[in-house]
Amino acid sequence: MSGMLRLVFALYLVCCVATQQNFNCYYEEKFLAKVYRLEYRVEMLEEKASKEDKDYKECMQCPDGWIQYKGSCYMIVEEKLSFDKARANCQKFNADLVHIDNADENTFIRNHLRTLKGIDFWIGLTDAATEGLFKWVDDNSRATFTDWYPSQPDNGGNREDCVHFKAIGNIQWNDRECYSTEKSICEKKIMF
Repeated sequence: MSGMLRLVFALYLVCCVATQQNFNCYYEEKFLAKVYRLEYRVEMLEEKASKEDKDYKECMQCPDGWIQYKGSCYMIVEEKLSFDKARANCQKFNADLVHIDNADENTFIRNHLRTLKGIDFWIGLTDAATEGLFKWVDDNSRATFTDWYPSQPDNGGNREDCVHFKAIGNIQWNDRECYSTEKSICEKKIMF
C-alpha cells in the first residue's frame, strides 16, 4: 500500500473513533480495505507485466536472420572472407566477430554449426599482437575459456594468428593464417 493511502486509511480510523460514527466507519473501513486489496493487486500485476515485458524483449531484440541466445544475437555469415574482412563485415551490422565467454555459449554455437556440416567459421580471437596470448578483438580481453582442437594452437609455419571453428571431429578451435578465407559468426549484445 502506498504511503499516502495508508495515511488516508489511518485518518479515517481516527476520525471514526473520534466522532463515534460506528455505522459509517464500518462501511468506510470496508471501502478502504477493498481499495488496499485492489492497490496490492495492481502492484502485483505491474510487477508481472514488467517481467513478461523483459522476457518479451529478450525474445524480440534480434533482427531477422539472427539467432538469440542468453543476451546476444548471432549471425552466420556465408561469404568467405579473411579474418579482418570478416570482422569489418560484422561491424557493418553493429556487431563483431563472436566472443565466446564460456562452455555453454560454445556448446550452443557448436550445436548450431553441426547443422551446417563441414564448414569453418572465424571467431573473434587472435594472438596477432603477442604470439601465444589470445585476445578477443571486441574488447581486447584475454581468453579465459578456450576449446582447442587437439594439438592446437600450433602456430603452423609461424604465421597462424587467427582462430576459427574447425569443422571436423567435435568442431573445436584451431589457429589459422588470418588471410585465409572462411565463413564467420557475428555477435551483438541485446540492448534493453
